[in-house]
Amino acid sequence: MGSFNTVVVIANPSARSGRNGRVLASLAHAVEAAFPRVVFRATERPGHARDIAAETGSSADLVLACGGDGTVHEVAEGLVSSGSTVPMGVLGMGSGNDFARALHMPSSWPAALDSLVDARTEAVDTGRLTWQEAGSLHDGFFVNALGIGFDAHSAVIAPKYKGYPFDLGYTLAILQALRTWESGHAVVRDGTNQGAILYRGRLMFVTVGNASDSGGGYTVNPGALIADGYLDPCIVEGISALRCMMLLPRVRSGRHIKMKEVRYQRARSLHIETDDGLPIHADGEILSTEARDIQVDINPGSLHVAVPKNAPRLS
Repeated sequence: MGSFNTVVVIANPSARSGRNGRVLASLAHAVEAAFPRVVFRATERPGHARDIAAETGSSADLVLACGGDGTVHEVAEGLVSSGSTVPMGVLGMGSGNDFARALHMPSSWPAALDSLVDARTEAVDTGRLTWQEAGSLHDGFFVNALGIGFDAHSAVIAPKYKGYPFDLGYTLAILQALRTWESGHAVVRDGTNQGAILYRGRLMFVTVGNASDSGGGYTVNPGALIADGYLDPCIVEGISALRCMMLLPRVRSGRHIKMKEVRYQRARSLHIETDDGLPIHADGEILSTEARDIQVDINPGSLHVAVPKNAPRLS
């Protein structure tokens, strides 16, 4: 028997275009067989997973996020915002499951559940950001990746293509987004608005990676490690649709960072100024479509996670 006696399960029945709802009974029985005491909660609305994690995390030995990256995002935010040190486990049951891969979790949820019974725990980083919109200051959170610009524009469209086989959904969303995207001028700085300029000019996108993969298996930030105290921004200058089509296959394997239009380096914080508002997504969840004066920072070791016992270290 492992070290997790009381487990709070937070399951999203809407993940995978609602297909998860059909396996909730099997999931509940499997978790109850694996752990001594289980509290099973199914989410009912956006933000519900965050609220459940914040309210119940302190009473558990493990909080288990069962869904896609959106569910993981909410559970992680709930734990971090409440100051909980209870570890989060992940059963990747969504269309992307990028953060589950970062934790070296098996792709099959029954196998992933088995690996959690005797899992070890580690502390990993999360990201936070602020931005100006319509004269007000807003703030946000991410655990896997933050997309600014075309990346987020694609994420706005992506829900229409969820559920496509062979991870085609996000690729189809990108192709559709290329028809309507226009790159605007931006200044990207290392640190704050007084920091050294990393890029000035027409901007396609900035993807700030805490983990290496986003968008359902695209290795946008190949050097990113979720427990190293750094963010990995990938900055792509304004390019034509044709050049973007050449970029896409390389992003799958992380080879895009050698292209002349790409700037890639580690940073503890990042600042982006733009004349025109930019869309932002955090772990695939849209935060804004008109963000300006964007500040991004790392929050080292702020989230505890459960990792398979024999998996590589996360830092």
